[in-house]
Amino acid sequence: MIARKNWLNKTLFSAAVFAVALAPSAGAAPKAVAIKQMVQITQDATAEAMVVTSKYIITYANIVGQSADIKIRAIDFTGAQIWEKTIDSGWDEVATAITVDAQGSIWLAGNSAAAQSAETTTAVTGALNPDSIAIESTTALRPDMKIIALWQLSSTGDLLAQVNSTTLQPALVDAISANATGTSVLLARDSGQSLVSVKAGSFSKELTLGTAKSKFKTALRGSDGSTYLFGSSSETLGGKKLAGKVDGILLKVSKTGTIISVVRSSAPKAIRDWQSATTSLFLTGVVKSGNTIETAVTKFTSAFAPTWTARFASTGLSLASPGASGSVFAIFEPTSLLKGISGFKVSKGQSVVLQFDSKGVISGAFTSAQLNAPIAAGYSNDGGMIVLTATGVILRGAVR
Repeated sequence: MIARKNWLNKTLFSAAVFAVALAPSAGAAPKAVAIKQMVQITQDATAEAMVVTSKYIITYANIVGQSADIKIRAIDFTGAQIWEKTIDSGWDEVATAITVDAQGSIWLAGNSAAAQSAETTTAVTGALNPDSIAIESTTALRPDMKIIALWQLSSTGDLLAQVNSTTLQPALVDAISANATGTSVLLARDSGQSLVSVKAGSFSKELTLGTAKSKFKTALRGSDGSTYLFGSSSETLGGKKLAGKVDGILLKVSKTGTIISVVRSSAPKAIRDWQSATTSLFLTGVVKSGNTIETAVTKFTSAFAPTWTARFASTGLSLASPGASGSVFAIFEPTSLLKGISGFKVSKGQSVVLQFDSKGVISGAFTSAQLNAPIAAGYSNDGGMIVLTATGVILRGAVR
């Protein structure tokens, strides 16, 4: 009996040692990710926004001649120009948002009005890419620019359609998102924002989104015709009251134009703002609490439930972009060393691109001395991660 007990103890001890040998160490640090340098493709100081298709990088610029016109360019991933087109109907036309749909059509949205004299200045603004929203600088809009215009172009830059809608008061287009169900257009006035849906050439009635105390940065159109909106709010919306100084807010509007879901951040005394998002509901934004400023990155489900999240000390501005195989990218300017990233030194004004896998683990890191003030980002399997800066520098990284 004693011999059997000793044999059993030895067997259990050997099995335990074997199991420990196989199991990963709980205290083992993950392998550091080495920073990689991005490569400058080209520079176009006139570029105001950008989208990335499977083959090309598309930018636009508002230009002034006999009338205000819109110049659209397509370049390949080496920087060579493929085509350049100009929207010029003889009217003054200004674009403030751009996106691309799954079929490859390019969508521009903005304003138009009868042309004024050449010496009259037409105000323009920066633009937003719904899958990777640009950070815009807003200026005043001409009071007669009451026509909201939507232009659809082919992948080769040919104008396929233009849809107009006249509003009682001028409104800037802050963002657009297009798919097979139609187009969602986010409008902004001094009094606040509103949402319209465009389908079969017809504009829906505007849905008011609170007052000027709410500011949405991103609009994403769902496959069922609904619209997801992300931004910030310091007022009650959809029956949900303010929790902090300013809350980050996630809002869903049905295809019939009804608010059906509102989720707010719950950090007391904090300022939060969701600034950018991808169609997979990966969001980046800012968290300000006291003297601490961080970039928050969070992956949400379609029910607005977070699946993973991370924070990084930063200057506060950020962009999001989709990647390959369920990965996503966050672009921001860090203000302290990044844990788990080797070879990166904090440099004022220089941003970094972090790639996360589907579980939220950092799988790549990219930077460049030219990566200053990024305003738009996008991804292509052929081109990799593409970033446009405020000075028109276009950088490339994460090439497969």
